Amino acid sequence: MEKVFSGDVDEILKSLEDGLRDYMDSDSYKAYLRAVSRFHDYSTNNVLLITMQKPDATLVAGYSTWKNAFHRYVKKGEKAIKIIAPMPAVVEKEQERTDEYGNVSIEKVMVTVPRFRAVNVFDISQTDGEPLPSIDPRELSADVGDYSCFLHALERSSRVPVRYIDIDGGAKGYYHAIQDRIFVQKGMSQAQTVKTLVHEMAHSYLHGRDGGGALTPQKTKEVEAESIAFSVCTHFGIDTSEYTFPYVSAWSNESDLKTLKSSMNTIRDTASMLIHRIEENYQIMTRENGAEKLAEDLIAFMKNYDFYQLNSCADDPHQTTEQIKEQLIAGDTRAIQNNVREYMRDETDPDARNVMADLIDRVKEFEPEALPPEKKERGQER
Repeated sequence: MEKVFSGDVDEILKSLEDGLRDYMDSDSYKAYLRAVSRFHDYSTNNVLLITMQKPDATLVAGYSTWKNAFHRYVKKGEKAIKIIAPMPAVVEKEQERTDEYGNVSIEKVMVTVPRFRAVNVFDISQTDGEPLPSIDPRELSADVGDYSCFLHALERSSRVPVRYIDIDGGAKGYYHAIQDRIFVQKGMSQAQTVKTLVHEMAHSYLHGRDGGGALTPQKTKEVEAESIAFSVCTHFGIDTSEYTFPYVSAWSNESDLKTLKSSMNTIRDTASMLIHRIEENYQIMTRENGAEKLAEDLIAFMKNYDFYQLNSCADDPHQTTEQIKEQLIAGDTRAIQNNVREYMRDETDPDARNVMADLIDRVKEFEPEALPPEKKERGQER
């Protein structure tokens, strides 16, 4: 049952406390974790609020943002989703001041006090208008090349080294706190390998040498790690529908609300951190792989059109490939484009000219000004 809130902040906060345990059953908790995967830059409170009011929400924004930034309009009759936004206030306060002689006086100072207000947002399904650019480009392709790139991005995002071995006893993976490294069973399916690696990465970040793991009950460790793995995998479009949470019910029954809320904050914060790191490293890996493939195609082009110049570039053709790859990654593309254009000026065959034009367009994608801008940080607590 979807909840409907008024604009009263106290009512919203009271509902959060009353409804927290309700989200510890398997279905509701999975709905919450799916929301974490979609709204990982939102606070735990706001993820819970969105889930309680519209469990199927995928992308939310305010009325004006939909209208002005995306040229979309809220459908008539749609109910707003209430979330909490900070509204700090500067107030005058009296405080005692003691001088060097011990004399006490009262002075007035201006202080900032935290306050919050309820704001309205709407899910994309509640709007009509212009289509958005690729809302969810994160789905992991079944193609082995994409999988390999994504797996390497995961490994780059890990705090500790990762090894793939045959593990006795049926375990799919484990984090070794003494060696401070992760071991994953080799030969598993792609989805299982990714899910297991993220689960163990969560252990290494939260329960490793510097994560205070000795103070956390084992059951809580497993729920936190499994929940983070579920949220991260769901964010990247990896099917986790068959995964279960055998510890959740007992864990919630044994924990008080303060402990539950603390773990939910931990899960949300760690999932958000991992998602950002993996996305950044995946972009780096994709760029490096794209540069390597383009360098190989450029070498093949040079072999066809000017083998003498290719051999004069370096004694080792592989070294030439690496040199071109490094130039592309660095955004140093001018000389490469000029070389291809020189061939193009002397070429009369239309098909050959199309090949050259395509190479130039691919090289241009590595120009510094062509790189996508860095993502702006979104506010955390709302």
